[in-house]
Amino acid sequence: MELLVEKAISSASGPLSPGEALRRALECIATGILLPDGPGLLDPCEKGQTDALGSMSKQAREDVTASAQHALRLLAFRQIHKILGMGSLPVSKAGARNRKRRRDGSDTGEGEADGKKDKKDDSHIP
Repeated sequence: MELLVEKAISSASGPLSPGEALRRALECIATGILLPDGPGLLDPCEKGQTDALGSMSKQAREDVTASAQHALRLLAFRQIHKILGMGSLPVSKAGARNRKRRRDGSDTGEGEADGKKDKKDDSHIP
C-alpha cells in the first residue's frame, strides 16, 4: 500500500492536499494498475522485475479495483464520510448557498425572470 501511494503522489506535478492525494491514489488503483494484465507494481528492493503484489489472487485484485472505482464515485458525490466510515458532517448554510450559480439579473427582462423565453411567432415568414 505504501509503495502504491508513494508512486501515485510522487508522479504529481506539484504538492497535493490530503484529499487530492487520496483521490490520486484511488484513481491509480481504479484504472487497473493492480490487475494481472495491467502495468503492475514493481518491487524496488528486488534486482529483477518482481511484482510487489504477486501474492494477491486475481479475484482479490479485481475486488480492490472495483472498490476503488466505487470510492471514487462516492468522492465525486461528496460522500467521503462513507469511505472513511464516519457520520456525515452537517452542511453549513454558507456553503450550501455558494454552490449554486449566481443569476445575473441585469439581462433578464420582464416575464423572463423564471428563465423561460416566449416562442417567436414564425407565421409571417413565407
